Amino acid sequence: MTEKFISILASGTGGHVYPAYTIANELINKGYKIIWIGTKSGIENAVIKNEAIKIKHIDSAGIRGKSFIKKVSGFFLLIKSIFQAYYILKQYKPVLVIGFGGYVSVSGSFISYLLKIPLIIHEQNSIAGTANKINYFFSKIVFETFPNSFSKVEKKIIHTGNPVRDIFTNLEKPEDKYISHNPYLNILTIGGSQGSSFFNECLPFAFSYFNNQNISIKHLSGKGNKDLLEERYKKYKIEAEVIEYSDDMDALYNWASLIVCRAGSTTISEISKVGRAVILVPFPHATDNHQFYNANYLANQSACILLEQTETFVEDFVNTINILLNNQKRMYTLSKNIQEVFPKKSLETILNTSINTINE
Repeated sequence: MTEKFISILASGTGGHVYPAYTIANELINKGYKIIWIGTKSGIENAVIKNEAIKIKHIDSAGIRGKSFIKKVSGFFLLIKSIFQAYYILKQYKPVLVIGFGGYVSVSGSFISYLLKIPLIIHEQNSIAGTANKINYFFSKIVFETFPNSFSKVEKKIIHTGNPVRDIFTNLEKPEDKYISHNPYLNILTIGGSQGSSFFNECLPFAFSYFNNQNISIKHLSGKGNKDLLEERYKKYKIEAEVIEYSDDMDALYNWASLIVCRAGSTTISEISKVGRAVILVPFPHATDNHQFYNANYLANQSACILLEQTETFVEDFVNTINILLNNQKRMYTLSKNIQEVFPKKSLETILNTSINTINE
């Protein structure tokens, strides 16, 4: 049997890489070989453990919001990356290319169009990124996590949600998690793949308003931040487990009754799969303010509590925790509503549509 390759275009943050990795593993299970086009500095080099995936690097860098010199440098890297992507795709002759946005995907999407290789793209956020706005014109199918990310209604756009790993499927259900009437919360704080300096700086002080008998805290600090964050919690006499980074997010989600996190698409999708009450604090400097729109989409469906990173954040946060401590019904409602936000069977829909595109 002739080997059939599928090329994955994803690099940079976990928001691009984790959905791509989920899809890649499923395609491998169906007999395809994966050529992953990323960058030398991308998180994919640490995340990918499957030896069936061949990672190929291209030189590419974003230009939006950069200085003039970096924009010029990024433009020349884009030209270089187009030739690099051409060499890779010409060598392996994939039957399909799947792009997950980010600057690394543009050259591969363009070359797939020139070589007449079917291109599928996936947009994770409520506001389509610049790269995927470009890739859209080369693509045959467009998957979007949030509806109307491209502000268009076309047959090739399919609202699928975000693919989520199977490890989040069989965790404790909301019906079992929120049956107690005791004023007690297991609070999991997640700052994203790089951690959150804002969370690390202000949450120890915010939690000092509560008694250790009412809350238990696990805080993902980001690499290199653990010691300083532990000192901050000790300063306020708060017992908290500080974790730099974890590969066991399923266990942490299972433990948590309340999650405090940024509003990245991957984290939101995982919480939606599990069903947990969540306070979303959008990163205010995200491109196109997309994290706010991600969170606002959920808030409008009573599927999260949205708190913005403002001067009154600590006061707002403390008031919110006080309300939730004494309102398990509200926690349960939030956890059930978030489970209904995205389409069901996202992974299955994306896989079946992708394979059908190959066979057309």
